[in-house]
Amino acid sequence: MKLSRRFKRALWGLVLIVLFFAVVMTVYYASIPQRYAIAPGDASPYDLTAPRSIRDRQETDLRAAVAAAAVSDVMLRSEQIVSEVRQRVDHFFLILDEVREDPPLPTPTPTPPPDFNDEETVADPVDETDELDEPAQPPVNPNIVAEEIQLRLDDELQIIMNQEDALSFAMISDDRYNSIKGHIQSLTNLIMAQTVDQSGLRNAISEKIDALEDSMAYFREDASLIERSLAQLLRPNVVFDHVATENARQAAYDTVQNNPVMIEKGSRIVSLGEIVTDETYTLLLELSLIDDGSFDYQHFTGIMLLLLLLLVIAWFYLSNYDHELLMNRNDYGALLLALLIPFLVSAYIGRQLPLAPPIYFAAVLIAVYFSFRASVILSFLLIALVFPITNFDPVFLIVAISGSIVAALFTKGIIRKDNYAIIILATAGINFLVTFSLGLLQKDSWTNISINCAYTAFSGALSVIAAIGIMPLFEMLFNTVSPLRLIELSQPGHPLLRRLFVEAPGTSQHSMMVANLSDAAASAVGANPLLARVGSYYHDIGKLENPHLFIENQEGENPHDHMMPEQSAKIILAHPDAGLRIGRRYRLPSAILRIIHEHHGSTSQAYFYHKAKKMAQDGSMPEPLADDYRYHCPIPSSRESAIVMLADSLEAAMKSSNISTMNETEELLRKIIKTKTDQDQLAESGLSFRDLQLIIKAFMQVFAGHFHERIAYPDDRSSRQPAK
Repeated sequence: MKLSRRFKRALWGLVLIVLFFAVVMTVYYASIPQRYAIAPGDASPYDLTAPRSIRDRQETDLRAAVAAAAVSDVMLRSEQIVSEVRQRVDHFFLILDEVREDPPLPTPTPTPPPDFNDEETVADPVDETDELDEPAQPPVNPNIVAEEIQLRLDDELQIIMNQEDALSFAMISDDRYNSIKGHIQSLTNLIMAQTVDQSGLRNAISEKIDALEDSMAYFREDASLIERSLAQLLRPNVVFDHVATENARQAAYDTVQNNPVMIEKGSRIVSLGEIVTDETYTLLLELSLIDDGSFDYQHFTGIMLLLLLLLVIAWFYLSNYDHELLMNRNDYGALLLALLIPFLVSAYIGRQLPLAPPIYFAAVLIAVYFSFRASVILSFLLIALVFPITNFDPVFLIVAISGSIVAALFTKGIIRKDNYAIIILATAGINFLVTFSLGLLQKDSWTNISINCAYTAFSGALSVIAAIGIMPLFEMLFNTVSPLRLIELSQPGHPLLRRLFVEAPGTSQHSMMVANLSDAAASAVGANPLLARVGSYYHDIGKLENPHLFIENQEGENPHDHMMPEQSAKIILAHPDAGLRIGRRYRLPSAILRIIHEHHGSTSQAYFYHKAKKMAQDGSMPEPLADDYRYHCPIPSSRESAIVMLADSLEAAMKSSNISTMNETEELLRKIIKTKTDQDQLAESGLSFRDLQLIIKAFMQVFAGHFHERIAYPDDRSSRQPAK
């Protein structure tokens, strides 16, 4: 037995692993673009377009290089140069000051010796007093001063000053000289405070001189001398910063690389007949359009991780929030098939028709057989799995989410067969409207908008129609329950209900009353009223094995009066298990079977237990065990099952207690609910205290109709006597 169980588990594990990799491979081959056998230098036999947006590396690199080359050299202001320029200006005026204060004298011309043969010389008397006077100083020659200035400036500062400017500095008065000196020094400070290169220096000197000329009232010709002097004294105060320049060029390069040139999805890469260049071939390789026999492991790994993530989310949701939905293998099979069918169809058509995957098929079936919440969450996970197959089309994503929600919403509220048309129209309509609005937002052409709207609307309508059409097959294969199946099961002509009515009429009447109570309570708390009603119809079918042993079906003597308490209790306690067997024989859905099996939970059969205790006190039997008088069934695992339990207990208690007022009914009902709560019978039902208050109110409304008073009609027998 142990080996058999281990073998089955290993087999199921192997099946799941194979199924997992089958799904991964299906998504892989359905999502990779079609590949072509093309080599560089070939003329393309196809028009090849980009299946996804991709970075144009060649153009991006080219633009990045151009941007880096366009960056100007980074020049920084050098304080050292500024200091050198100021020293140069100071040295310039030091030379001028020294030359002006101590100008060079002209070299005296030597006097020739006197010629004594010359009569005039002999005759010229000599004034002896002249020899006693000092010789006269020769006058300052401006040309000589100017030459001295030129020589010293050239020698000490390597400044070549023209003769005119040198004469100006040599001849001008001290006042004008000091004015020029002050202007040059102040303008030097102003200009050197800026960051100037060669052209900037020329412009700065020109601007300052223009401003100086405008401010000068006299000797405006000095401005040109100042300008020429500044041009010779000043030099650019910037130096090239290699590190900053390289950083700026790298920043410009990176900016382009971070905002690359993109080849958008759908852009033509190669036209029919165009020669495939090396660059184009590289681009086609990156787009996986070249059939080079390689396997895209990155794409495969991404799909595998995506599927693992989706499975973890699904497992976490089902195990923590809707674990009661999956009670047996049939439920797992139904859920798996509801997801696999639209997945396989999507894998087949997703490449050519990215807006047509029939996700709504799964939304409808899961909403019908499980729950609205499960339908929405699992549909979203299916959409995420199919998304790569549609080449990540954002329109599909939004339309599929909207359509799935609407399909699940309208499916969950279905109560009649003719409501199926509403689901079809609602799903197709929302798909059409969402696609149309997205087309307008994207400013698409009217032709594309029309085609896309038609695809999504037909996909929604056909998906719902297919889901409705496959429901009978689901019910046959997995014994699941749908609204239509519940409606069929509620018909009085069903073999089990007919048997119950004929063989156990009291139980049948009791079930009808329980159904009314359950329907009202389920509607009040937002549960499934149709499931609660139909479950109530069948909850006591186990009594068909021994209908006359249940008091509601008895007429006259009670057989239990002549039976031992443990024997009576065994018969009574067995009817949920008997109902489960009968229900399976008649292929009732699992949701109904759960209600049949859980409607007593693990409560006690108090009547026969107390009878046994009394007999034990009299000595006619040993002390009874409480466990022998307890139902050994699961407690309610859904709200519908718990509601049927409460309705069944209340209806039975009302008949046995002969209560006829609303106050007494409410008191009894609260007592029953408290007892069930204390015994933890409602712990797994999902009912809240607020739900219990709503259930009490709903039950009271049903019983209000049973306690109304009728008018007492007078005896009309006299009116039927023949006239005399």
